[in-house]
Amino acid sequence: MSNSNNNDQGRSLFTRPAVPTPATSPARPPVPAVRSERANILLVDDQPQRLLSYEAILAELGENLVRAHSGTEALARLMENEFAVILLDVNMPGMDGFETANLIHQHPRFEKTPIIFVTGIHVTDLDKLKGYKLGAVDYVYVPVVPEILRSKVCVLVELYNQRRELRQLNRTLETANAELAHANTLLAAEKARELEHLNQNLEHANTELGRTNRSLQAEILERRRAEERMKFLAESIPSIVWTAAPDGTVTYANPHWAEYYGAMQENKPARLIDLVLHPEDAAAARDHVVTRLQSGESVEFEARHRRHDGTYRWFITRAVPWRDIEGQVVSWFGITTDIDDHKALEEQLRLTDRRKDEFLATLAHELRNPLAPLQNALHILRLDPAGGDAGRSALAIMERQMQQMVRLVDDLLDVSRITRGRLELRREITRFDALVADAVETVRPLLASLGHQLDVQLPDEQLVLDADPHRLAQVFANLLNNAAKYTDPGGRIALHAKHAGNEIVITVTDSGIGIAPELASQIFDVFVQADTALERSRGGLGIGLTLVRSLVEMHGGTVAVRSDGLGKGSEFTVRLPLAAATRPALPADALPMPPVEPGALRILVVDDNRDAADTLAMSLGMLGHDVRTVYEAPRVVDTAAGFQPELVFMDIGMPRMNGYDVARAIREQEWGGDTMLVALTGWGKEDDRAKSRAAGFDHHLVKPAELDEILRLCDVARNHAARAGT
Repeated sequence: MSNSNNNDQGRSLFTRPAVPTPATSPARPPVPAVRSERANILLVDDQPQRLLSYEAILAELGENLVRAHSGTEALARLMENEFAVILLDVNMPGMDGFETANLIHQHPRFEKTPIIFVTGIHVTDLDKLKGYKLGAVDYVYVPVVPEILRSKVCVLVELYNQRRELRQLNRTLETANAELAHANTLLAAEKARELEHLNQNLEHANTELGRTNRSLQAEILERRRAEERMKFLAESIPSIVWTAAPDGTVTYANPHWAEYYGAMQENKPARLIDLVLHPEDAAAARDHVVTRLQSGESVEFEARHRRHDGTYRWFITRAVPWRDIEGQVVSWFGITTDIDDHKALEEQLRLTDRRKDEFLATLAHELRNPLAPLQNALHILRLDPAGGDAGRSALAIMERQMQQMVRLVDDLLDVSRITRGRLELRREITRFDALVADAVETVRPLLASLGHQLDVQLPDEQLVLDADPHRLAQVFANLLNNAAKYTDPGGRIALHAKHAGNEIVITVTDSGIGIAPELASQIFDVFVQADTALERSRGGLGIGLTLVRSLVEMHGGTVAVRSDGLGKGSEFTVRLPLAAATRPALPADALPMPPVEPGALRILVVDDNRDAADTLAMSLGMLGHDVRTVYEAPRVVDTAAGFQPELVFMDIGMPRMNGYDVARAIREQEWGGDTMLVALTGWGKEDDRAKSRAAGFDHHLVKPAELDEILRLCDVARNHAARAGT
C-alpha cells in the first residue's frame, strides 16, 4: 500500500488534472447523461472487471453509476457532477485511494461526501485509522459480498436523497409562504370588490398548503425511519458512537457508551468536557474540546479514558459538526474508538527496537573481546619467531579465543534456526549424567577463574532420555554459564536433579545478583539481560536463556525461573520427560596462572578477561618492561600503590567496579597524578571516549589494539616519566 501523505501538498482539487494525450493513454470515455432525480454514485478502480462487478451489484438501486479508472479521472468527474457516495479502490497505480480521498476532502464542496474504501489486501489497524482520518465511513474487502456493499451504498444514497429532497421541500415552503403573503395583500386591498375571487384563491392556496403539509409529514416519517436505520448502524459499530448538542451535551450514545462509562443519569446529562480522563491527559484534552466546540472545528484527540470500574484505556475521539443551511452548528457527530491494543503494540515495538540497538552494541563489544587476545598473541608470535614457550602459550590463547568467537556465532545461528523453524534435533538414548558432565566440563574454566563453588547432586539411579545430547548439554552449560556470570567471585552455584515420576527435575541455583520482579517474565526473551551496567559486564549477547527455553521445549520439557529479588540469587527449574536412569557428575578445578616477566617501564595491565590481560602483559614483557596483571577491579588501587606503575592499560567493562571508577580512584591517590592511564576496551563510540576522558584516562584504545600503537604509548609514557623525574 503506497503512502500518499508526502504528495498532499503538491496537489489540489482546485487545479484540474492534465488531460492525457493519445500518445500516453487512451481517451477518457464521455460522462453519461445524468438525470436530476437520480443520485450519482462514483465508482473508482483501475481494474475494469471490478468496475463491471460494482455496476452489476449496484444496478438494482436505479441510480447513476459513473466510472473512473484512476484517482486523476475521479477528481475530474467530481468537478463535473455532485455525487452521493464514492466507492474508492485503495490500491491504484499513480495516485492511490488514500491520496485521492485526501484531495477530495480538501475541497469545501466535497468535504462531506462519504467514501467507502475497497481493498483486496489485509488492511492493518494503522491503515484503517488513516482512512478514517481522511473521512472514510467504511471499508469493504474483496471479494465483495453484494448484499453488504449494496446495503451500505443504499443507506448513504438515501441520506443524500433525503438531504436533497429536504432542500427542495424548504424551497417549496418558501414559495408557498410568498404566495400566501401576496394573497393576503390582495385581500386587504380589494376585499370588498374581489371578496369572492379572493376566497377562491384562498381555498386554492389552502389546498396546496394541505398537499404540502401531507408531503412534509410523509418526509418527516421517512426521516424518522432513516434515523432508525442510522441508529441501527451506529449500534452495530464496535466503537462508541455519539451525538451532541452545539455546547457538547450528549444527546445520543450507542450501547457501548454505557458498557464503558456506565449508564447516563437522567437528571444529569453527560457532557464531553465531563468525561473522566487520565490525569496526564485531562487538561490538554479538555482545552482541545472546549476550543473546538467554540470554533465549530472538527474534534480529534487521543487520551486514556477511565472505565466505570476505574481502569484506563487509550481511545481516539473524532467528531465533526453538523451545520444548517446558514452554517450554524446544530449538532456534533462523534466516534470514540479503543486504540489501547495499538498503543501497547507501539510500546512493544519501541522496546524491541531498543533491545535490538543494545544487542548490536553488545555484539560489537563481545566480538572485539576475543580479538584483543588474538591480536596480542599475533604480536607475541612476531616478537618470538623461534616459537618458544611464549609462542606455544600464544597459540593456546588464540585457540581458546577462536573457540569463544565460534560459540558466539553458533549461538546467533541457533537463534536464527529456531526462529525460522530450521533447527533439527538428533535424538538418541542418552545418559543424563553424561550430559551434565559435558556441561560442567564446558563451564569449568569460567567457574575456576571466578572462584565459584559448584555443587552437583544427581540421583543414584541411572536415568536416560530420548534427546539430542549436544543440545541438552548446551542447555545446562548455558544455565551454569549464566549463573557464573551474574554471581560475584567466590559465589555458590548448585545443580541438583531428582527423579519425579516420568520426569527428571533439574534445578540450577546461584547466590548471585538475582532478578528484579518486573524482569522475571521477560528473562527468556531474546536480547534481554539481567544487568547491562558496565560494572556487571560479563559478556554474552542476551540469547543464552532464549536458547535454553527453545531447546527445552523442543524436547517436550519446560523451564521456569524464580528469584526473591535483587541480591537474593536465582533458581532455574528444568523438567524433561524420561526414557530410563544415571550416575553423578564431575567436580570443577582451577586453571593455572601464566607467569609474567619484568621490563624497563613499570606497567600495570587490568582486565577481567584473563587471556586479554595475559597476552598483553606477555607482549609488554617481551619488550623488556616490568609488567603486572590484575584481574579484579577492586584490587587495582592496592596493587598499584605498592607497584607505582608509570603506565596502566585498563579495561572499562569489569564486574563489581568499572574502569571509570577505578581511574577516578587512582587519580585521587597521591602517586596517581603522574601515572599515564590508557583505556583498552571494546566500547569505541565517541561518547565512550568522552566518558573515559572525563574519568581521568589519558588515551582510549579500542580492542584489539595494534602493537605499533601500544609501542607508541610506551614511548609517550617513558617520556612522560622522564619529565616527571622518575
